[in-house]
Amino acid sequence: SNKIVFRNKAKLNDDIYVTGNLGDSFIGLKVLQKKIKLNKKLMNYFKSKYFHPVLHKNITKKLLLFANTSIDLSDGLISDLEKMINKQKLSYKLYLEKIPISNNLKKLVDLNIIDKLSSISSGDDYQILFTASPSKSRIISRTSKSLGIRISKIGKICTYNQKSQIIDEKNKKIALKNKGYFHRF
Repeated sequence: SNKIVFRNKAKLNDDIYVTGNLGDSFIGLKVLQKKIKLNKKLMNYFKSKYFHPVLHKNITKKLLLFANTSIDLSDGLISDLEKMINKQKLSYKLYLEKIPISNNLKKLVDLNIIDKLSSISSGDDYQILFTASPSKSRIISRTSKSLGIRISKIGKICTYNQKSQIIDEKNKKIALKNKGYFHRF
């Protein structure tokens, strides 16, 4: 696990970012549990993502340059985001369509085999979630290019008197049931 983790240092109006793609490992686990049936090529893809997640070790030093707060994703995007800001009087707004998934996972979402929100809320992703001031967006996209790591801006840190929200592709709010989020599996 990364040594450089600042929890509870998010600032109002920070952008929320995540590295890599989310959800592949979770689908791999479901394939192994025989809960999802796919063609062989897709099954092998997701199983390999479960057994061999990509670890972005080389970004951790760079985080010091721009992140206000960061956490290794382990329990799933929503739970870890809650953990990252839990002692602070802040809320968040996430945009579902901006949350990065692989083309293979997108196929399953488009076929209604899996719900996007469940797949990204389930953990085992080994990606890094962080927040940064909007003034850091250029250095973040440069870092993304120079390291060859996908870094996606997925939301915003808001004031506490707003409820945390997830906004879907049609600009509708998705109800958050309790902290950990609900699994529609």
